[in-house]
This record gives sequence, structure tokens and C-alpha cells, in this order.
Amino acid sequence: MFTNDSSQSNILDLTSKQTLFELAIEPRELLGHEGAKLIADLKDRAAEAEYTHMYFRDPIRPGIVWFTALGEDSGLALPTRGRLDQCRKMTDKIFPGFLTGLEAQVTEATEMGSDEEHCDEIILSQIPPLTLGVSGMELATALEYIVFVYPQMVRAWAALIFAYDQILTLKAGAESVREECIGNCDHAQIVSHLMSDEVLEA
Repeated sequence: MFTNDSSQSNILDLTSKQTLFELAIEPRELLGHEGAKLIADLKDRAAEAEYTHMYFRDPIRPGIVWFTALGEDSGLALPTRGRLDQCRKMTDKIFPGFLTGLEAQVTEATEMGSDEEHCDEIILSQIPPLTLGVSGMELATALEYIVFVYPQMVRAWAALIFAYDQILTLKAGAESVREECIGNCDHAQIVSHLMSDEVLEA
């Protein structure tokens, strides 16, 4: 249920199937607005049980894993992205060789003296090549990692909106992605075009 990062850290890991089993919680219970309430309750109870930190999936966009401090000493500290190494591994599993190839292209362009705009064009033109036989949650996790690292990749944004809306049927998650895309991607209008959706506007 927890891991020891040091003698002073007890971490409640709500991304662990074993932990959820021990708490008698189904993963689906941690999704949506009801899931957000349950996570808030679990934070309070974990702090009372002397846990110092917690990993949990975002209830609205469960492709994101958060890491947060617990207890009175945590103050108003906001959660930070957690499990980035695992998210990277998931991305490499879902899109084999994709990130490695993209990183090589960007590095080569930079070494050849290309400016930031040209590197953005390289990222903008990428199409994540889906592997068959993956779950919706795995796909969302991989796509969330890609847009976190490469916010200019319009097709990843469009695929992420589709994954939440059509595969995981989390409409609030899809809307959240649309809103973040507008704020973080300079080409949000292209995502709108790819989705044939009027919600995104430049």
C-alpha cells in the first residue's frame, strides 16, 4: 500500500492495483466528480494515518498521475506530475520508437542550426503511430505524456480528446483537454479542424 522513499516518507499509491484492492476501491470509483470527492477524502484519511505523500490519477483526466504532499506541513502545495518515468515507458510501449525518433530529429535539426520555429514544425507534423491491443487508459497515459513534453503536437492533442470522449467516455476529460490545448498549443485551431469541432477557437 505504501513505499518507503526514506525513513520519513510513507507514500499511499492509488495508482497501484494492489493498493486499490486492499482499500476495496474499484478504479472506476476514482473517476469523475465523484472520484474527485473520494480522492479528497482519501487524502484526509491518509494524512491522519501518517502517510506523507500520495500518488493518484487525475479524476477528470486519468491519463495524468499526480504526486502530492499530505498533512498540515504540506500547506497549499499543489500536486506535481508523478510517475513520469513510468509514463515515458508506457508511451514507448504504445508508440514504439516514436519519441526516440522525434528526439533524434529535433536534436539533428538543432545541431544543423535550425531555429526554434523549424523544430516546432517538426513536432507539429508528427503523427503518433498507434499499436494495436492497448487499453483506453494506456492510450490516454501515453498521449498525456506526449502533450506534456511536446505541447505543439496537434495530432496528439486531437487523439487525446478523442480518447477521453469516445474511448473512455469521460466528457469532462475531453473538455479539459480542449481548454488546456487552447492555452498551451499555438496551433489549437488545427486541433479544432482535425476534430471537426467548433469548440476550439484560436
